[in-house]
Amino acid sequence: MRIEKIMVFVSVGLLLAGCGEAPSDKYSRGVGIYPGNPDETFAPELVEDNETYRNVAALKAAWHSSSYDYNLTAQLVTDGVISTEEPGIINVSTQNGSLKKNEREWFFDDKPDSKYIVEGNDIYLQFDFDNMDIETDKIVLRGDVVVDSQKLGGYEVAAYATADGVEWEELNNTKGNGYLGAEPVVMRGRGARSAVKAEPGASPVIFKYDYKPTAEEPPMMSFNNRRVGRPLTYEVSLKSVKKYKSYRFVFKMNAAKDWAFHTLDFYKDGSLVPALPSTSFCSVWKSASADEEWIYVDLGAPAEYDKINLYWINKAIKGVIQASDDARIWTSIVDLPGGSGKKDVIELDETVRSRFVRLLLTESESGAPYQLSEVEIFGRGGLVPRPRQAPIESDSRQFLSGGNWKLQRASLVNGSGETISRIGYSDNGWIPATVPGTVLASYMNIGAVPDPNFADNQLQISESFFLSDFWYRNEFIVTNPADYVFLNFDGINWKANVFLNGQKIGKIDGAFMRGKFDVSKQIVKGKNAIAIQIVKNAHPGAIKEQTAYSTDQNGGIPGADNPTFHATIGWDWIPTIRGRNIGIWNDVFLTYNGTVTIEDPFVRTELPLPDTTSADVFIDLTLKNHSDNEVKGMLKGSYGEASFQQAVTLLPCEEHLVKLDATRIPELHLENPKLWWPKGYGAPHLYDVEFCFEVDGKVTDRTSFKSGVRQMTYSEDTYKPSGGLAFGSFGQSEPRRLSLFINGRRFIGFGGNWGFGESNLNYREREYDIAVAYHADMNFTMIRNWVGQIGDKEFYEACDRHGIMVWQDFWLANPVDGPNPYYTEMFNANACDYLKRIRNHPSIGIYVGRNEGNPPAGIDDYLRGLVSREHPGLYYISNSAMGVVSGGGPYRALSPKSYFQSYGHDKFHSERGMPNVMNYESMLLTFGTDKIEPVNTSETPNPVYGLHDYTLGGGKGSSAQAASSFNDMIEKAFGRPRDAKQFAEWAQWINYDGYRAIFEGRSEHRRGMLLWMSHSAWPSMVWQTYDYYFDPNAAYFGCKKASEPLHIQWNPLRDDIEVVNYHAFDRTGLTATASLFNQDGTLQWTRETKLDIKEDQTVACFPLEQPETLSDTYFIKLSLTDSDGKQLSDNFYWRGKEDGNYKSLLQLPKVSVCKNVTVKKTGKEWLIRAVLKNEARTPALMLRLKVAGEKSGRMLLPVFYSDNYFSLLPGEVKEVDIRLYDADTYGEKPVLEVLGFNL
Repeated sequence: MRIEKIMVFVSVGLLLAGCGEAPSDKYSRGVGIYPGNPDETFAPELVEDNETYRNVAALKAAWHSSSYDYNLTAQLVTDGVISTEEPGIINVSTQNGSLKKNEREWFFDDKPDSKYIVEGNDIYLQFDFDNMDIETDKIVLRGDVVVDSQKLGGYEVAAYATADGVEWEELNNTKGNGYLGAEPVVMRGRGARSAVKAEPGASPVIFKYDYKPTAEEPPMMSFNNRRVGRPLTYEVSLKSVKKYKSYRFVFKMNAAKDWAFHTLDFYKDGSLVPALPSTSFCSVWKSASADEEWIYVDLGAPAEYDKINLYWINKAIKGVIQASDDARIWTSIVDLPGGSGKKDVIELDETVRSRFVRLLLTESESGAPYQLSEVEIFGRGGLVPRPRQAPIESDSRQFLSGGNWKLQRASLVNGSGETISRIGYSDNGWIPATVPGTVLASYMNIGAVPDPNFADNQLQISESFFLSDFWYRNEFIVTNPADYVFLNFDGINWKANVFLNGQKIGKIDGAFMRGKFDVSKQIVKGKNAIAIQIVKNAHPGAIKEQTAYSTDQNGGIPGADNPTFHATIGWDWIPTIRGRNIGIWNDVFLTYNGTVTIEDPFVRTELPLPDTTSADVFIDLTLKNHSDNEVKGMLKGSYGEASFQQAVTLLPCEEHLVKLDATRIPELHLENPKLWWPKGYGAPHLYDVEFCFEVDGKVTDRTSFKSGVRQMTYSEDTYKPSGGLAFGSFGQSEPRRLSLFINGRRFIGFGGNWGFGESNLNYREREYDIAVAYHADMNFTMIRNWVGQIGDKEFYEACDRHGIMVWQDFWLANPVDGPNPYYTEMFNANACDYLKRIRNHPSIGIYVGRNEGNPPAGIDDYLRGLVSREHPGLYYISNSAMGVVSGGGPYRALSPKSYFQSYGHDKFHSERGMPNVMNYESMLLTFGTDKIEPVNTSETPNPVYGLHDYTLGGGKGSSAQAASSFNDMIEKAFGRPRDAKQFAEWAQWINYDGYRAIFEGRSEHRRGMLLWMSHSAWPSMVWQTYDYYFDPNAAYFGCKKASEPLHIQWNPLRDDIEVVNYHAFDRTGLTATASLFNQDGTLQWTRETKLDIKEDQTVACFPLEQPETLSDTYFIKLSLTDSDGKQLSDNFYWRGKEDGNYKSLLQLPKVSVCKNVTVKKTGKEWLIRAVLKNEARTPALMLRLKVAGEKSGRMLLPVFYSDNYFSLLPGEVKEVDIRLYDADTYGEKPVLEVLGFNL
């Protein structure tokens, strides 16, 4: 165990070392620490306490060598809860032995595609439930069986049970002829598919040469060959309610090849009985074995201690207690006392000082795994949390962030909500809470659990501890309450009951529902108390643990609870989040108002297209009279410089919808407005909008926001496909496609899918601005809010500012990845409220009902009507991957040529991706030095790589990313990397080439393409363009190159050079030039041509020629210039005579690159200009620029580069502009490093 594992977590609450040159609040909190802006975090500060004698181990992070399951983890030995009973556990076994930890709970996760396969024609499946009181009168086992139809039928099935583990009784025995199970139903659109041959339509490409299409067939595309079994349901009914310890199911059928089981359900009186151990909390760490094991506690800072208490259930009778300052070198301080007592009180002979305390255990009293409930270490030192001060009242609004919020697990709380919300209620033992923030984040921020995003830390955190209701509590001061006071919630998960000053004031149902409560009668001047009961998900599902090979199955039963953060159950891009991100995840605040409030204002604009020289503004808003009296007042508003007012009379308690337009208010007609455009189409101009309501000259309510003048239009056109693969993972593509237009110009959505901003919902304005600005810098124009998992207004505001359109999903995953919502009314209510919350953002481009499927009919109809009614002018489609758009991958690394042929090439394609390996510096931040080796390959499987999504797939596990194919591409290109550093360096070639080709492959039809994914919510090794730490790697710049509005490229399908004008207006007098160079830099061939090109057009210029003199690896260099010789686009390719083989480049001599760098600080930014020249006679390849701190040498992030990961031919000069924020320099002057393949 190395110190890196600890420090990643500890830095969350500590000031960064080495940055003392300036006040700490001036700089961001550190790379990979979110929220990064000190002004945007309300996590408590962690400070040393060397005065108070106490249990310094209380609520401190702990690590174990192993745990029996995902519940009984190291975290529980410092949680302050002492258990004396043995915990409930499950063991599942077959004739081949016990199942692995990650396999046991598949039978209880409500996910039919989580299957355990047993080969053979005479098998059994046994379930042991230790210390679990499962009372049942009916048992149902579900699965399927694959049969050899050449063999005769005949089967026998039996079920047995035991209450004591000794005496077994037969519950059922069934025999029959034929085959067990029902006839299989083959899923439509699944399985291996070949190309569908159809007469192609004419290509829309303009050819400047005599091109004759070849008869080359589209490639075969595989969509995960699936085993097809006969579904079987084995139901066993009991005569009365029974409680057994173990069950054994025996299956015999001569024709059986293999059996797959996915669900074991217990029923009592017709109701499902919970069978997951996580539903019953027991605060115990249980090791996986009775061999040598260890567990240690990080006190956060050095402490002096003289007494240690250990509370055992199955104790270690041999072992030693050790101390360390770095978690590497351990010093033994005392032997364990042994004996039979369940509590060890160990008085040390002398005080010991250390930061880490470890129990090294070598023998258990029973020969079974160790069970330890609590570790208490008494002394002085370590870290304690100190709450941050709450914000002060501002602008008739008082945020309740920070301050005195406390948090506690509901099982440890006494009293009702009315009691807990009274002044003076004792919340001793509660932890300081981070609000806004999730429950898990609160425990992370006080140091009670390690950072789950680092290495395999997620396995140290208890699933069962966080699968609970939780209580939040706060006491706050109100200095000057108004006539009307409202308590507002912008987001909780999953449900909440709200109490204030001893009264229940309301509830909130659903993760994306606002809460607004009139507390005018409950709020008092002075001290007030609030209590929030957070109700956990009703269907949390079970842990998914990715392995070196398998991602496990996506999604699961939490879909029943939608709208919620469905992805927290785990997907192939994110692990299972403990607690499922329940908590008060968004802002809580008071608003002080007069009699009338303004509710849900909505502003939209219309243009007299194709004319864009004027616009009409339409306003809808609701005025709500909270009094019992008639109110006469004045509604005032402004849109940019245009202002207006309207007299309004409201009846007592009336809610009045006000509709205003230019026919009533002439000021709402705008002449020559500045339009809002997506990136590359024009500037994303925003107007300031403000509304207020006045009664007798006094403002009762005021609201303001930004708006953009833009109009979306849409068309669904039939067309004739022009070749390529027409069959995707969801079936045959329909000859009908969606086109989007903005302000009359066709909009081409290039960009990517986002899951979460950050896995623990820790993004704030700073992070959203950086991430969206990165997208704009990549020339992207759209982000898909996949399954609606992002709910922060800061995300949409950043998209507005940077000109990034939003494809807005609702909260419905692929039907295979989770059930339809169980609570339709709650779903629809959240949808209505959320749409009203986001509809003013000009970045909203389209609404989509479901990922890779259609919503249930009732919800689909509701959403379609909702969009039409509440957001007129916006379009709604039901399905993200079929119909008028396409989707469904592929998701693994392919050759560049494949992306020009793959299905969806002629439609807006919603998902396509490939692994994207981080740079080595980020890999160190993710894995630490002790987990980074070996690289995950079939020969050297590394499960920690798998935990971070780099799963190999193949015959040993399901993996859409199929990282083994990425490994194969690296090995074919350069050979097998010697270590992780070389692996990361060589991977950048594959990153760049693949991600560039994904977008360049859109050239024929110029239809939108959204990466799966463009943004990583946690430290991942796949599907991203920059990593979790905001390091943009080679894929970023491949995307940036390919997504240029006007772009020159090589088309590997036709082996020609083409120019693509996506949205750069009509251009004339251009020159396209192509040159071929040998790997030594010598010119072998060149050609140029003149061309004109219209917007939304592709021109094929000329074919490449292949001189016989080309080296084994050669380069294609392209340039596009205007009539004045100004370069508009350039491109550089490396190609092997054997496709994908670049090993000859390893023989290139080392070269040096001359650099001339200027660095200057301008306001809040640093600007760096680098002029690089290759003075050698050999190309300088894959040059990587990196900005670091002058003194520390550590990498500074985020950084914006005009270009990176480029190559320079002999004598070539390149100028690169670099920009970074002063807040991210930690007081150091930035310096530029130049790295490269052959530098």
